[in-house]
Amino acid sequence: MSRKNLIYGSLSILVLLVAGAGLLLHNANKIIKSQLQQFLGRGFSVEDISLRWGEVRATDIRLARPDGEEILTTKNLGVRANVIGLLKKAHVISDVHLDSPYLFLEIDKKGEIVPFLPARNKGPVKTENRKKSPGRDTAPFLIKKIRIADGSLDYLDRNVSPSPARIRMREIKAALKNVSAPPDSRVSEYEIAAVIPGKSGPGRLTANGSINLKTKDTKSKLLIRDLDITQLRPYYEKKGDVEVTQGLLSLDAGITVRNRRIQSAGTIIIKRLEFRTSGGSFLGMPLLGVTKLLKDNQDQITLDFTLEGDLDNPRFSITESLVQKLSLSLAKSLGMPIESIGRSVFDLGGSALKKLFQ
Repeated sequence: MSRKNLIYGSLSILVLLVAGAGLLLHNANKIIKSQLQQFLGRGFSVEDISLRWGEVRATDIRLARPDGEEILTTKNLGVRANVIGLLKKAHVISDVHLDSPYLFLEIDKKGEIVPFLPARNKGPVKTENRKKSPGRDTAPFLIKKIRIADGSLDYLDRNVSPSPARIRMREIKAALKNVSAPPDSRVSEYEIAAVIPGKSGPGRLTANGSINLKTKDTKSKLLIRDLDITQLRPYYEKKGDVEVTQGLLSLDAGITVRNRRIQSAGTIIIKRLEFRTSGGSFLGMPLLGVTKLLKDNQDQITLDFTLEGDLDNPRFSITESLVQKLSLSLAKSLGMPIESIGRSVFDLGGSALKKLFQ
């Protein structure tokens, strides 16, 4: 009889524990649902927000800019609460996942991101209200993991001339671990993979590393394979350059950002280049020399580069600096007489051609 009582007692305790955990999880998800409803109230439209067992689910989320351009959509947004976090009276989310999200990111002619959301009213904030409820509206959330499946991104950059650059990413898979909102000093790990469509076939991008979302300190590895180089024409094409009609770019690079300074070193391989005409220049180099280099190296050019700069310096541009470094590397490959690493290859005169074919 005592054994039966022990078994029944144990089962009763187990049932109570399960029921208690379920109640805690339900209450945690109710908190998340309330917070999610408040957030999605700012410019978003959403078909439904439902409270399911162990998850808050929002469906058919859409966000349009003030000008009417639809810039963010997702079929499903799922959020799972963390019971242990609730017991510790902390807002902890164990998992956030987005199914088939789409983002349109636009950079204006001044180099600024076109705002996503309507501007908040910038009226004066009363000091006494701040004292009464410090941090009340900014209670931090810790998100253990954010997952993206089958995502899409359209990137439009108007801060290049003479025409804007547009790059598309599809089949995006991404994961970001240990994220605080608003950001704190913790380091978050991430990984991403994406397909970049092009007229010569799909390119592929993978990246992984760590980032401090508050300071933007980063350490990562970036790999690109067979990217259609014609998509990047607005970044590298200079006045007098011949139009590139075909070409593939692959890249291996390590990237470090610390105290708002970027350092990067890597290798770029450009292959299967084709040009509109047989005369002119490419990356500031004589096209005749470039085509000869391609012919001598199995239709590909390998360029090493290092890059360093201050992200807060308005005169520093990552793309312009990288193009200049690649131009210098190409000039070295061609045997051009560059007297110093700081001298622009675009200043070289016709005397360089004589050395090229010696």
